[in-house]
Amino acid sequence: MKTRTSLMAMALAAAVLPAMPALAQQQAAPPAGVDQATFQRDMQEAARYPLPADFLPRMTATIQAIQAAGIAPPNTPNLSLAQTIDRTASIPGLAPILAAHGFTPRDFVMGITAFGLTEALIQQPPPPGVQAPQPNPANVALIRNYPQDAQTLAQAMAGPGGGQQ
Repeated sequence: MKTRTSLMAMALAAAVLPAMPALAQQQAAPPAGVDQATFQRDMQEAARYPLPADFLPRMTATIQAIQAAGIAPPNTPNLSLAQTIDRTASIPGLAPILAAHGFTPRDFVMGITAFGLTEALIQQPPPPGVQAPQPNPANVALIRNYPQDAQTLAQAMAGPGGGQQ
């Protein structure tokens, strides 16, 4: 159970936290304020969330625009996906940037979480016997078919200069 929980926590952290640096220092396990059932449901929902075909370049441009605008995310440890979406929607100045790139706050949070979770499961599949969310096969194909775009998005999520070689 602990291994499964750790895997899901790592996947959530890989998905959401690189895009939201303020959270990165605070979330390493299932959010303390979120019960295990909610956390597992959130991971399943994120794993199934369908990414649009143009997600990788569009999300990269969105992240870069958010960074260029100097918009910082709110402090959101211990929140469910629904609560994170609500907090994201409340960030001053963010909604117009998201809308300009074709995202709602929900699309943004779910997309970045689905991407990070899928990428984490591709890069480090769970050990045998460990139950983990099954990523959407179309998302796996998108990331595998466009590895450079996926890497560019991951670098953008890490912040300016993050992850570049």
